[in-house]
Amino acid sequence: MMYRLIISEKPSVSASIAYCIGATEKVSHGDNFYWRGNGYIVTNAIGHLLGIGMPADYGYEKWELATLPLIPKNFRLFPLKGYGDQIKMLGELINRDDVSEVINACDAGREGECIFRYIYNYFGCTKPVKRLWISSLTDESIKHGMENLIEGYEKNSLYEAGFTRARADWILGMSLSRLYSILNDDNHKVGRVKTPVLNIIAERDNSIAAFVKKPYFKVILGNGAECENTFNTAERAEEICGKCDGKTVTVTAANAENKTENRPLLHSLTSLQREANDVYGMTAADTLKAAQSLYEKKLITYPRTDSNFLSDDMKTIVESIVKCLSGYDEKRVNVLLENGLNIDKRVIDNSKVSDHHAIIPTNIIGKMPEMMLSENEKNVAELVINRFLCALDKPYGYTETKYEFSVEGEVFKLTVKRAEEWGWKWYRKVTDSDDEDVQPNITYSENETFLAENITVKPCETQPPKHFTESSLLAVMENIDRLISDKDLKGYVKERGLGTPATRANIIEELIAAGYVQRKKKQLVSTEYGRAFAASLPENVKSAELTAHWEQSLSDIENGIGSAADLLAEIEKTVNSIITIERGRENRVRVTRKQSLGNCPRCGQPVVENSKGFSCSAGREKCGFFIWGQDKRIGRKYTAAEISELLASSRVTLKNCTSSKGNKYSAVFELDDTGKYVNLNLVEFIGGKKNGK
Repeated sequence: MMYRLIISEKPSVSASIAYCIGATEKVSHGDNFYWRGNGYIVTNAIGHLLGIGMPADYGYEKWELATLPLIPKNFRLFPLKGYGDQIKMLGELINRDDVSEVINACDAGREGECIFRYIYNYFGCTKPVKRLWISSLTDESIKHGMENLIEGYEKNSLYEAGFTRARADWILGMSLSRLYSILNDDNHKVGRVKTPVLNIIAERDNSIAAFVKKPYFKVILGNGAECENTFNTAERAEEICGKCDGKTVTVTAANAENKTENRPLLHSLTSLQREANDVYGMTAADTLKAAQSLYEKKLITYPRTDSNFLSDDMKTIVESIVKCLSGYDEKRVNVLLENGLNIDKRVIDNSKVSDHHAIIPTNIIGKMPEMMLSENEKNVAELVINRFLCALDKPYGYTETKYEFSVEGEVFKLTVKRAEEWGWKWYRKVTDSDDEDVQPNITYSENETFLAENITVKPCETQPPKHFTESSLLAVMENIDRLISDKDLKGYVKERGLGTPATRANIIEELIAAGYVQRKKKQLVSTEYGRAFAASLPENVKSAELTAHWEQSLSDIENGIGSAADLLAEIEKTVNSIITIERGRENRVRVTRKQSLGNCPRCGQPVVENSKGFSCSAGREKCGFFIWGQDKRIGRKYTAAEISELLASSRVTLKNCTSSKGNKYSAVFELDDTGKYVNLNLVEFIGGKKNGK
């Protein structure tokens, strides 16, 4: 009997697929297992099992400027640690003589394509490939997808974009991370997207730090109307207040206008992450994790999407999903169905759906109360459901009346909103930044008069820009064209952004892990270390414009209209240029978190501790002063305090030493620098021999 081998991305997805296609026999393979039956074998990766390796895998072991840039002639695939058994099982299954075809059932996106192709290519497989391309894990979606498999080669450009991104990020990230680690004698991290994002945060924080608040004063009538002029001094504001107090107010204008605020769009991953951060304070990474789990539990559709719209073929299932949500809010669903679903171009638009449609609930979402969900999963599911129902509801309708009042020659203005049709907004998720729609119940007619009473002076001050939250930073990353002044480039990168929806959360986490950024409640604030590092970098290392251009090139490759070779050549040229510039820079200010243990006896620069010992921060090429951290003669490592004492006085007393024979001793050692090698010579034992005799 011949089998078709299905490889998914995760065990839970394999179980769902196996159930739907009748592969119900669970077959053990050591500590692992796979599913078999009905002519299929179903197995899975565990996310990425293989990668393109580290510099040492290509022979780049020495951390020296002379070895840069790091550009392997041919990238190879290497197993990631901890997945040996799973990789071995996949190799045996994919090479079985009774497996005639392989079906790629990894997530329908760039990363899913790479996960499968890495496995397929690593084992040198040449068997025919089909692609299961679905955005939902419901039984209906899986069965429909299996009945309409596409040829594997149809997603070649998607894989090419993913593999190109991996190689581009490796060349730039590995080369420049090593460059700046060597130059700064610290462990720095540089990335094609990561570093521009750090610079965006750092520039905002620098603007906040440099901002000087300026006081000003408002004069406000008792009904809330504000004087159209503001005043630089309290005295001047009090003068206007006194002039108007008790005088006649004339309504000089009362202009009412009926307005609507349309429903919000369906959720993309970025908009979901932003709302989860605004409403619940969830991080982008936690939101993605919860959404992925809900997808695997078949409660929502595929989450790694940049689209806010559904495709034309989904129109018929929208109403069925709404009906399935009656258990979520029966009254709301019934009213929505009675009024008629608002399915228009804000919901269905084929032209705005690329690989994946917007995130929506599935038709089994009604089973959610029966499932054991984490708090984050419940929060994310609720946001997806609420946004789905809001998008199908009526627009919010209101009357906006703008009043102008005249008092003793001073003009006051007041805007009053009154809700006429709450529509979707009745169910909006209120955040701290929302403007409340509750307005004073005030109505005036033009030329009406009344006395000015309870006039107040309100002290105010100009406000600096706000620190980024994950929500506001994600918005900038998604719409990077708004920060670009070059009109041609602005149009080129419009709606492309920095990174992809699936990678932005990880970028933020990497900046935090590197010590460049920290969380302060909801805020993302650059550290002093992060700001100093960003300031030390040349513009093309931290350029949002250049990175956004590269993102567009990756998109073109994905769409089959771009060249991987051209993009890699451009990145290699950029990396070479940066290395050349940095090698020639003088009077560099080193950015390091390492504390100086003292001055280098050779050149006077600070000596700092690193993973192998203690070295001059001027670097190996300019100075080369270095003391190994481990010394066999003393049977232990030197401490930072001991090296500090040695640098201060050229001598140090070492206690708790152990000889080669296992004897304990204490002794005085002296610094001996030959100009090439640095040694610690034993001068005398404490209470014993002297001069090493």
